[in-house]
Amino acid sequence: MKRIFALSLLTLSLTACDKPAENTSQTNQVSAQCSKDTDCKGDRICESGQCTSPNTQTSLTANPKPPVNLAPPAPSIAYQPILISGDKIGPFTISGHEINYQSRAGVMDIMAQVIDEPEYATYVGIEKAYAFGPNKFVLVISTGEGGNSCPATTYAVSFDTQTESVDGKTSIDGCSETVDSLADGNKLIIKKDGASTEVYNGLVK
Repeated sequence: MKRIFALSLLTLSLTACDKPAENTSQTNQVSAQCSKDTDCKGDRICESGQCTSPNTQTSLTANPKPPVNLAPPAPSIAYQPILISGDKIGPFTISGHEINYQSRAGVMDIMAQVIDEPEYATYVGIEKAYAFGPNKFVLVISTGEGGNSCPATTYAVSFDTQTESVDGKTSIDGCSETVDSLADGNKLIIKKDGASTEVYNGLVK
């Protein structure tokens, strides 16, 4: 009987010694909130057993801002053909060998800015005329110049009504009297029997 009682006491004492170990283990499990990222709510991640918000810098790097487009917008202005009606072409008039424009200072002959000796031209005619916005004009002018072997010398001329001046000119390649042109948005193509000339944004270069 004494032996049974002693065994019972020994069993109870061993059980009591094991309990604190169980409590410690449970305490350690409670202090650890997670073991992997999916244990955390939202976008938080698991670090050292704790759910924490991700680093702000990492978030910015993962979702970079799209690059800003610094390219200028394409021009919305397009060439508009001008009706040639007798001696009147938009703001210009033909008088003999002159192409006149009514400037703020009075009537000016723009041919004086196109050829060196306009008085020696055998004829002057406007083949084509285009407006580019309210202030820019491109004229395709044919002339007969004394001593020139070509039956017609043709120029592309740009005129700015703000500065009231010819701001660009070039001769069109070829000797043909026939001139073709094609306006496509901000691009104007002028061609005779030689190489074509391209004009952009109402400015002849």
